[in-house]
Amino acid sequence: MADMTLSIVKAIRGRQPVSTPLFRAASSLLAMTATLSIVALAGCNSAGSGSAAAPAKKASASTIITEADLVKIVLDPKAETRLGIKIVKVEELDVPRTLSLGGDLIVPPGRSSVVAAPWAGTLMPPEGGAPPLPGLAVVKGQVVFRLRPLLSPERALLTPLDKLNLETQRADADGKLAAAKLQHDQAKIVLDRNQSMVTKRLLPETALADVKNAYDQTKTALDAASERVRILKDVAGETNEQVAPIALHALADGVLRTLPVQVGQRVTPGTILFDVVSLNPLLVRVPVFVGDLNGIATDKPATVGPLAAPASAPGKPAKPVAAPPSADPLLATADLFYEVENKDGTLRPGQRVGVTLPLAGQTKGPTVPQAALLRDIDGGSWVYESLGKHVFARRRVVVDRVVAGVAVLALGPKVGTPVVTDGAAELFGVEFGGGK
Repeated sequence: MADMTLSIVKAIRGRQPVSTPLFRAASSLLAMTATLSIVALAGCNSAGSGSAAAPAKKASASTIITEADLVKIVLDPKAETRLGIKIVKVEELDVPRTLSLGGDLIVPPGRSSVVAAPWAGTLMPPEGGAPPLPGLAVVKGQVVFRLRPLLSPERALLTPLDKLNLETQRADADGKLAAAKLQHDQAKIVLDRNQSMVTKRLLPETALADVKNAYDQTKTALDAASERVRILKDVAGETNEQVAPIALHALADGVLRTLPVQVGQRVTPGTILFDVVSLNPLLVRVPVFVGDLNGIATDKPATVGPLAAPASAPGKPAKPVAAPPSADPLLATADLFYEVENKDGTLRPGQRVGVTLPLAGQTKGPTVPQAALLRDIDGGSWVYESLGKHVFARRRVVVDRVVAGVAVLALGPKVGTPVVTDGAAELFGVEFGGGK
């Protein structure tokens, strides 16, 4: 319709002046057509967006449900009694500060005893069996080898001169044994006297160090003299006619570390036959960053445990000991040394362990017994909060550290919140379908 109107206008303009009645009529018709088009378009827009024109409603959200509100466990009173539920409150306690580091187990100096061949001879097995293999435990006095001495490459019989020399050596050994026994007895008397004075607090405990050291030296000399007398007696034998095999004993309890020879081998004097190392106690070497040294309480015992979680797993106490100072300038670390008992033989030299070192000072924080902690499959930590009679809910916690069976919480329930200790694992099983 608009195109027709425009054609009319052009035709009129080409034939009539602008002010003619025909032109005015065409202009009016064109204006009416444009007005109707605008009204029609407005109607279409109004009909197509009726919902947009309505006033917008304000956005709203329902209450957010956290993971702690998903499950609440409600127990029957009999079930709670059967599970043995025990409840304690979260307490704020002074807990010692600790630092967990890695350490290496090493054999203390002087704990290794090496046995060498006293004479040239042929090695023989102990009576009734073969010598023990490396790595097996031996006890003090256990026969590892027997050695049949060779007086010369051609003979094993004693000549009159050999007999005389042996008798002379036996007499000298007997004299040294008697002297060593006297010195040992005298050192024992001095040690007993000083221990009695320390018990009565007449002397400090440090006064026993030198006395005990002197006693240990006399004991070592006495053992060596006794062993020499025994060897000379075995060499001479009963008839002093033929050299008898010499029994070579382990000098201390420990583990047979090296065995470089074998039965039937001919050895020369001084040949290393075996080495026994004592593994109780062991030393723990702990490299510590030099910036942390001043904060460590080096006069307090540490705890040695598994490498993965030394603070949370049960460990062994380790007392600080003096050792030659050592450090690593490249890593900026200095070494601390601790002594740990190894009666059960579970620790081995060279093993990497976790060491929990005590720090100076204490800090306060919310704590729960370690028995209240639970771990999920992803490593998350949880406790069960008591919401009332027979109602429990699981709450997530973040553990800062565990010291002496007490867990310090960095994030978790507030102080005074009742949580479950005994029976927490059973509640965990009830919630996930493995309960009693």
